[in-house]
Amino acid sequence: MSFNDRLKFLRQKFKLTQGELAAVIGIRPSAVANYEAKRNEPSFDKLIALSDYFKVSCDYLLGVSDNTLRIGYGDFVNETADFIKRYNELIPDNKEELNNYLDYLLYKQENQNQLQ
Repeated sequence: MSFNDRLKFLRQKFKLTQGELAAVIGIRPSAVANYEAKRNEPSFDKLIALSDYFKVSCDYLLGVSDNTLRIGYGDFVNETADFIKRYNELIPDNKEELNNYLDYLLYKQENQNQLQ
């Protein structure tokens, strides 16, 4: 998916008109229309503003990655970076075991939430 498609998808997902999105990032509605029609591209500042507003990575907006996760966003950095580093050190069998345990913990958590 390209930038113009992702932008339109996110705008519609957030139930925004082109005018409303334009007001959020400080541009004219015609600029958003031009982005979505592939007639123009945002400056770096506007791309970052869109990324911040939608809480997705610039790579996701640009179509470089399908991962919306923003590295460096909030408390995510240290905790998750350490987890990913440690996960990557595991052999495949241990990765599978860890994923099974995560499934179990999520199942357990879901059942506890339903009991409350």
